[in-house]
Amino acid sequence: MKLLWSLIFLGLTSAAPTKQIIQNTISVIDPGIYVVNAAIGTPNQQFLVQLSTQNNGLYIQDKSCNYCNHTFDSSKSSTYKFLSQNTSFGGNNYTIGQDVVNLGLSPNLLPIPNTIIEQDTIPYYGDGILGLGLQTDGGYGYIGNNLPILVNAYNQGVVDQPIYTIYLKKNVQNGDAGVITYGGMDSTNCGSVIAYQPLAKYDDYIIAFSGISYGSYANSNPYTTLVDATSGYIAGPPSVIANMAKVAGATSTDVYNYFYQVNCDQQLPSFTFTIGGKQYTVDSVSAHLKF
Repeated sequence: MKLLWSLIFLGLTSAAPTKQIIQNTISVIDPGIYVVNAAIGTPNQQFLVQLSTQNNGLYIQDKSCNYCNHTFDSSKSSTYKFLSQNTSFGGNNYTIGQDVVNLGLSPNLLPIPNTIIEQDTIPYYGDGILGLGLQTDGGYGYIGNNLPILVNAYNQGVVDQPIYTIYLKKNVQNGDAGVITYGGMDSTNCGSVIAYQPLAKYDDYIIAFSGISYGSYANSNPYTTLVDATSGYIAGPPSVIANMAKVAGATSTDVYNYFYQVNCDQQLPSFTFTIGGKQYTVDSVSAHLKF
């Protein structure tokens, strides 16, 4: 089954259509840690940033970070604008700035002017985080209160649609995990959209679903679930996960039975879930990681 995650933001201002759509390879540097290319400033400073659908904004390691290998130097960008200096939770200093951000890899770049950036003094996986989440009152530091990056691009006429599509491969070879498409649908790797599901909670990708089945286990209770295309695991209520683990022959990895693991060579049943009255099935196919 091809994995597709597409987002349409609502409540947007009008913008002149440009139909600019670009794609970038998604790489994996650790299981569940997906990174993409991003360039900041003029001239471009290149970075690998971790994809996250649970954060909103662009976070980057600043040159003032004592423990970071690859950092952003705002003094070298002619388009950079300083906005504020702050202290985040944990007492870490961070700077809020504004600059041109290019998503993708040259020559296929999506330039987004006037993008808010949080420059941090703490190390990240990769060089920072590209948050593709919704506009919220929280998030890391200041950025959670600002427009999502593709909404900002749409409002400035950079893209025709404030949509991104994530396609993840079943088998990862040499760190190549898939493709992200900015500004539209991925018509090469993904089929047509089957259905749209309204959010149950706007400040996160939370939707309602009405049942799941996994081998001999079935549960028709209604639940809400957080959809995270950049996560490396499935989470759920303890009783549901415990029953699924029993069917899969999985073993607990901690004394609280919070986490389970299963032998990669084990034959597993398909997983079916119901959203909006439609059933979606994830087939049991062995996946392999090769770094």
